[in-house]
Amino acid sequence: MISVNTAFSVLMSVYKNDDPEHLRVALNSIYHEQTLKPEQVVIVADGKLTTEQLSIVSNFGATVPHNLVTFVELPQNVGLAAALNEGLKHCCHEIVARMDADDIALPTRFEKQINFLLLNPHVDVCGTLIDEIDTVTEEYISTRKVPLKHEDIKVFARKRSAVSHPSVVFKKSSVLAVGGYPLFRKSQDFALWSLLLVNNAVFANIDEVLLKMRTGRDLMTRRGLSYLKYEYQVMLFQYKIGFISLAEFIKYATVRTVFRILPASVKKMLYAAVRKKQG
Repeated sequence: MISVNTAFSVLMSVYKNDDPEHLRVALNSIYHEQTLKPEQVVIVADGKLTTEQLSIVSNFGATVPHNLVTFVELPQNVGLAAALNEGLKHCCHEIVARMDADDIALPTRFEKQINFLLLNPHVDVCGTLIDEIDTVTEEYISTRKVPLKHEDIKVFARKRSAVSHPSVVFKKSSVLAVGGYPLFRKSQDFALWSLLLVNNAVFANIDEVLLKMRTGRDLMTRRGLSYLKYEYQVMLFQYKIGFISLAEFIKYATVRTVFRILPASVKKMLYAAVRKKQG
């Protein structure tokens, strides 16, 4: 492992429904528990936060170096994509690490990802494997494995997100060059990866679990027909920018429609099989 001296920002969005205790754990994990600490943490309040959430952010700021935290308050909820785009404007460094308000970054996450970018300066986006854990108990559920090399990521990304969003570190200039996150309410990361790949950005994933993501065991079964419209919007976007063909659009739309209308018990069984296959 080489010596690291590259400054980077962490970008996080917080919404009023985010669990305060999960937020506290997430904030501690991105600074106090890291072997390589960020030079800046940008926290975007996506609308008005609760008193408890504000207290946690304030307490975190009091335990870190002065001016480490940049707190951006949005007057109303605008959704994750718009909130992250606003936060990007306040990131002082070229390298930006994403983090969700309820996940847990493992201690060597930033050290290993920043080192990877230093050793591979042609890479624009670097993700990692993640462990899915129970929302409350933090019990291990499964490991989400993704392709490691750019060409494999590009193929995989036509049907599913090939990079786990909360684990990502990216070059700010590359994301800004394509206009930032597309303004979708859901799957905005999937849309962004597609847009970046169309514009020749280079992707990579590190073959190591460096983040724990709270998903719960019924994540996919909770997503029914109401979620389908958001998936259609992103798939149509992918078609319009030339990332997928018309035939692929029809194919993936059909598969997702069938999956969403299946009974919850069947979806749970299928998703469990996928998790088992992933390891």
